[in-house]
Amino acid sequence: MSEEPISHPEERGLFQSTAVRLTLVVVAVVVVLVVAVVVAVYLYRSSRDKPLEVAIYPGATLVNSEKLYDGYDHQQYTSTDPFEKIEQFYAARKGMMCQPQYSVVEQVPGQSEPLKQGHIFTRCQVDHSGWGMTQYTTIVIQPVYDQNQNPTGQVIIDIQRHWGG
Repeated sequence: MSEEPISHPEERGLFQSTAVRLTLVVVAVVVVLVVAVVVAVYLYRSSRDKPLEVAIYPGATLVNSEKLYDGYDHQQYTSTDPFEKIEQFYAARKGMMCQPQYSVVEQVPGQSEPLKQGHIFTRCQVDHSGWGMTQYTTIVIQPVYDQNQNPTGQVIIDIQRHWGG
């Protein structure tokens, strides 16, 4: 009898195994995702570590500017344009939320809207804070009145910016 050589299946290398290749692909995808998340968080934090820029009302005159400490600055501008025009300018900014403040707000029976009198100022704010980082700007638009409570025609635009972690 003649002996036939016993055939051995071809031995496969470590990286030819389907399970090993699949595991390596999963590990590579997880590493790429972790790196992407770390980069995204770093970019997010660095973008919030500076003041939030807001448009300055055109033609407004800077009367005061101060940086009180890291993460906070304050500017004051004046304008002789109508208060309503300045208020509309800021209310139209993307992400800006404005709320007028009145000296008297009364709910009148039979009316859905309360009676509002004595407009004092309007406060506008845009806020990009999140994930433990602060970045917001508050703008107070306030008409100036004389001693007899008559408008002087001048409007103060007070801008306060807060930022950082």
